[in-house]
Amino acid sequence: MKNLLVLLMLLLALSNFLGAQTLYINEFLASNDSCLADEYGEYDDWIEIYNPGSTPVDIGGMYITDDLTDPTKWQIPTTAPDTTTIPAGGFLLLWADKQPEQGVVHVNIKLSSGGEQIGLFAPDGITPIDTLTFPAQITDTSSGRLPDGSNNWVTFNNPSPRYTNRAIPVIVNEFMASNDTYAPDPYGEFDDWIELFNAGTSPVDVGGFYITDDLTDPTTWQIPATAPDSTTIQPGGYLVLWADKQPEQGVLHVNLKLSSGGEQIGLFASDGMTPIDTLTYGAQETDTSYGRVTDGINVWAFFSTPTIGAANAGGVIVGIHQPTNRVIDGFVLRQNFPNPFNPSTIIEYRLPHRSRVEISVYNVVGEKITTLVSDVKAAGDYRVRWNGKNRQGNPVSGGLYFYVMKAGDFRATGKMLLIK
Repeated sequence: MKNLLVLLMLLLALSNFLGAQTLYINEFLASNDSCLADEYGEYDDWIEIYNPGSTPVDIGGMYITDDLTDPTKWQIPTTAPDTTTIPAGGFLLLWADKQPEQGVVHVNIKLSSGGEQIGLFAPDGITPIDTLTFPAQITDTSSGRLPDGSNNWVTFNNPSPRYTNRAIPVIVNEFMASNDTYAPDPYGEFDDWIELFNAGTSPVDVGGFYITDDLTDPTTWQIPATAPDSTTIQPGGYLVLWADKQPEQGVLHVNLKLSSGGEQIGLFASDGMTPIDTLTYGAQETDTSYGRVTDGINVWAFFSTPTIGAANAGGVIVGIHQPTNRVIDGFVLRQNFPNPFNPSTIIEYRLPHRSRVEISVYNVVGEKITTLVSDVKAAGDYRVRWNGKNRQGNPVSGGLYFYVMKAGDFRATGKMLLIK
């Protein structure tokens, strides 16, 4: 009976999880001559799907179509969830090339530059997730939502496939506000730094743009326009600004410093008014950077191994900014960290008094994978590590898992994503 109740609880959580998801057709290119090549070097039409939610979504099994009267035109395969899962705040690119033999994200439709339709439908082939009808398109110019997921559609001369949409696709991607021993500047000084990322498909010169640590004063410092070789960011590339108040050291040394207690960062266009990217951040730890979990997505994390001037996916995440603690009568089950994770993750919990506690891991169909804790413990704070293995000691496949804590009458469930 107890196992049945646990299974019902898991299925209810999964149902709520799936029902709460929203996906958007966020950007597309219907006439690609030279904008972006696929992994085969072919310039095909593409469709970008955006997940604004706080949990990953696997679109395997969903349908994509270029004719809303035929919603089941092509079903995205369910055979590669590592490829078809969109991370929280992230993006997935589908190649509309009618070459499904090239992989699960190559769909059996093509887009018409003269105007047509795009539809994403649920696995039942009936329920629309997002649809649109678009007019004639310009070669190498995309159409997309600005900002991501909004109802405001614009054209982009510099498309940003797989990344957040910007009129100018330069993004504040990572920064460090307390640098004691990590990454000295060219003068050997350990200064604050801000990393910019070009999510577009063309170079962008940020010379003449403004950088600020106070959004009420967008023109705090203008990046010199005198050295385009130094201030131009290549497509998919990075530029590091040293926030050291030593502009005499070069065009990349800006006349501001960052506060480790929490502050703001803003990048503004050369008119001094148009925001390109802005953020407000909280307290920072020394030699720990704060950046987007992967370049250009809308989920931030702390990195114990910063990735200055390189892709954020290589950093060691120590905490994602998604607090989801469960607290009832003094019992606490905290969100695991890191999340997503590979190869291991930590689950923290609190007992208000001596209790028998069990923490187990289940897959999405309610099968128990392993038991992490099964013991009587005194009141206090605890943590347990899951190494991504089942009770037999074998590594499990990547995907969504649930961890369930039971202590007396207390029951709580958390969701975690193992990435392989």
